[in-house]
Amino acid sequence: MIFLKNHLFKGVFLCFLSFFFVSCGSINYFKKPQENKESKNSDKTKISALESEVKDAGEDQANLKLQIKDMDKTMLMLQEKILDLEKKVSFLEKKKKASAKGINKNENSTPLVLYRKARNFFVENNFIKAAALFKKFIKKYPQNSLADNASYWLGECHYSLGNYKEAILVFKNLVTRYPKSEKVPDAILKIGYSYLSLDDSNRAHHFLKKVITKYPFSPAAEKSLEKLKGFE
Repeated sequence: MIFLKNHLFKGVFLCFLSFFFVSCGSINYFKKPQENKESKNSDKTKISALESEVKDAGEDQANLKLQIKDMDKTMLMLQEKILDLEKKVSFLEKKKKASAKGINKNENSTPLVLYRKARNFFVENNFIKAAALFKKFIKKYPQNSLADNASYWLGECHYSLGNYKEAILVFKNLVTRYPKSEKVPDAILKIGYSYLSLDDSNRAHHFLKKVITKYPFSPAAEKSLEKLKGFE
């Protein structure tokens, strides 16, 4: 009897255990798909979030590229403007220098300035430079009102340098070319002086007398008269 009870108890116990494990298994069976579904939904959410972030990052990168492109365009435009400004400045500087040179050139080449420069050299006893400038003046401005004076002082330069023959040619050219010039009496006088320096008394006498005859009231005539007294 006791044995039968024990055997029955064991059977009930085993049935209980079987039911327990089956129940657990059933619970796990119903619970697992739910967990899997939630896990999948979570993964999808994470993937969507990542995709959104990647998309945002891509848009940010695209925007950044556009900004860089715009900046490059702006820089290029600025560089072009700078180059244009540099060209304009360079052009203006060259124009200014050219204008300054032109002004200096014009000032130095005007008849009066050239004549004064030559006269200054003569006063400083720099007869070679003075002669060169007077000669330049006569060649460049033969019809100028100062051309006869320039011719006279060119003759004086040669006379002062002892080039008496050259002086005679210049003074004679003045008399022929500018017969109405106030410098003609003095030029004839200096022709007489030049012949005296060359020991040509006859020709010297001729030109000294010519001054007195043609221009009796001129200062040159008085000088000629004084010189002629030396012949007596």
